[in-house]
Amino acid sequence: MIDFEGYTQKAIQTQLLGQVSDKIDRRQGSIIQTALGPVAWYLEGLYMLLVQVQENAYAGTAVGEFLDYISAERNITRKAATSALRKGMFDVEIPQGALFKTINGAASVIFESGKLISSEKGKYIYEMACNTPGTAGNAYTGNMLPITAIAGLTSAVLGEIITSGTDEEDDDSLRARFFESFDVASFGGNIAAYRNTILAIEGVGAVQVYPAWKGGGTVLCSILDSQLTPAESGLIAQVQNVICPPESGQSGPSGNGYGMAPIGAAVTITTATNLTLNISAAVQLAATVRTGIEAYQDQIEQKIQGYLASVCRTWGNAIKGQKIEYVVAVYASRIVASILEIPNIVNVTDVSINGSSGDLILTETAELQQIPSLGEVTIHGD
Repeated sequence: MIDFEGYTQKAIQTQLLGQVSDKIDRRQGSIIQTALGPVAWYLEGLYMLLVQVQENAYAGTAVGEFLDYISAERNITRKAATSALRKGMFDVEIPQGALFKTINGAASVIFESGKLISSEKGKYIYEMACNTPGTAGNAYTGNMLPITAIAGLTSAVLGEIITSGTDEEDDDSLRARFFESFDVASFGGNIAAYRNTILAIEGVGAVQVYPAWKGGGTVLCSILDSQLTPAESGLIAQVQNVICPPESGQSGPSGNGYGMAPIGAAVTITTATNLTLNISAAVQLAATVRTGIEAYQDQIEQKIQGYLASVCRTWGNAIKGQKIEYVVAVYASRIVASILEIPNIVNVTDVSINGSSGDLILTETAELQQIPSLGEVTIHGD
């Protein structure tokens, strides 16, 4: 790439004045300098535009819509924001399309009723779709206020998530999918084909693919949602229908090629299981610190959470070789390193994860896929 860093107004003006005859006054305030000054400013602006054009011409540095244009050449599009789908519990039947508002102040959102899921006397459960795309509809659980007038209604409660709402895919995620498309050609139901198709589905953040997990013609794909946590039942069903839907009246995946999977391949979609990590460590503060170690509890938890988030981002990355394997590990040394980033903490020892010292290797097999989540963090003075 061309380096335009040196093309500043001052440097350009110096170069322009260097082309002027020595017989002409070039001092500060002279006519020629006054004339060339605005030109130098304008040219600096042009070079700044050239920097943007150059950066947005390559996938590694392009941002926003320019990255969209580049990715489209590989038939890869940015995943749009999706709305949360929740369960709503009511004490009377409600019409489809009825509106309800959550009771959480400035963060409140509106949900619209959908189809009836189940009913019994005095308890009716409906699908509730958030009218605001993104993660805004995921957080609140509890009572709702009706916007639509419904006779006899005395209870409206927003319950469990069917499908999480997701924000629009960010540049880093789109860029990663773009470059991954060059690793192995996507063709005929190979692993790359499954990965590319599943990762392109809104709401999916990662996937592990296990070929022939129950013999020839069977494939297991384990997914995480966009927050890199275990996927809800609604997202699992959505991906199942795209990849390998069941026959009418049956529950298991069909190998007859109704979805993306090739004829003869029965693909099962599942999700990972949370493994809660309870972490303890001895922490030594600098000699000049007068506060107790408990004052650093929140910062330590945030640093460990940040490290675990980086581990989760590698969950779907297979070890390349003749055998597909996934290794997800939480290293004690990395926990130590993350805590030591906090000012005034000078040493960390005796790190244990779920009561054991040393590193923790999570289980990643066709029978069980684990994803780490932070539990209780216990710290004490060294």
